[in-house]
Amino acid sequence: MYPSWTLETCSTFFLVLLALLFTSGNLAIRLIRKRDRLGSHGEMDYINQFQLPSNAQANSPLFDGTIPGEIRDRIFAFTLSCFESQKAWDRDSSYVRPEYAAPLVADTAILQTCQRAYVENWFRPWISATHTFYLAWEGRRPDKVTTVEKFEPTLELLFATHGETEISHVRVFAQLCSLENGRELSRILGMKNFFPQKITITIRHHDWWSWEEDARLHIGSQWVRDCRFPDTVREICVELESLQRKKDQIDWIAGEMAQGWQFARCDGTKLSAKPQDVRVSRWSGSSTWEGHRWLRDETKPGVNEYYVKTITWKPDPSMTERPVPKSLRAPNSFGILRHRNPSMPVSRIRGAGVPEGLSAEETEKLVRRWEGANR
Repeated sequence: MYPSWTLETCSTFFLVLLALLFTSGNLAIRLIRKRDRLGSHGEMDYINQFQLPSNAQANSPLFDGTIPGEIRDRIFAFTLSCFESQKAWDRDSSYVRPEYAAPLVADTAILQTCQRAYVENWFRPWISATHTFYLAWEGRRPDKVTTVEKFEPTLELLFATHGETEISHVRVFAQLCSLENGRELSRILGMKNFFPQKITITIRHHDWWSWEEDARLHIGSQWVRDCRFPDTVREICVELESLQRKKDQIDWIAGEMAQGWQFARCDGTKLSAKPQDVRVSRWSGSSTWEGHRWLRDETKPGVNEYYVKTITWKPDPSMTERPVPKSLRAPNSFGILRHRNPSMPVSRIRGAGVPEGLSAEETEKLVRRWEGANR
């Protein structure tokens, strides 16, 4: 069985692979035998060197012309693409969602089969992966996450070994309390040797201000005004997510964003959005996280339904000036759902002996009856 590597482990593995130096028929390999931690300046703990002979693989149908080069590229791209680990996260977690049910892993054993496979494909797991950052509190993100401190040393070695290498996609999950002033996002965007093609910023249901009280959606614009994106960025996507019943508020916010917000790259290029660059998706997930079941928001027993709208900004050569972006707040005409018990501790529900699969209303009724009988 091929070994599986988490993306965090892949960063270490790439530090091994990217240290390969190719010289006249021989491969000088710098093998990193131990790298538990990188220091503040990115020092490696221990490096060893050894030599391996090279082989052109002239007898392999992959390299002798039997299989066209573009087909070979697709084979390697598919083989080295990332997928979700079998070690799934707890379903009752606030960060579990489509494409994020488990850590991403990649089978990289094929890169160890021969030097030519490595030479042509060392970059594929790195550039094809979606590199994910979390600007979120503990409990709103997985235990192990990518950080600027962990990411920059790999970018540095990648650049030193192979020059400017673009990354396909970077995603940032951001609570508004961490996003709006722009400082934390700017730390990511300002990493040295960082060349992303696409950046997605996702605002989840529980990332909005005062979502616990079902407040009307609102978002500040300072980060839009102040943040500058790398020159290689060709798409900026903002995903707005809330409960299905707040669809109209999401639509209103998204419409105002697409019309009034423009982003800027470091080279001065402006990015604008068009109506056709908006798409909608929906998904359903657990109504329980951080030990509470959100009864107020359930559409089925134990289930919340979500509505997501994605706006895409692309470079706009016709734009010479960028209007000051305005902060957005859904109008008061949108209602707020008042509820005596928006959420209830799971321990309280279990203590009352409530069977699984009951509706929010039935669950609340049984808990009250049990508490009344045990006063």
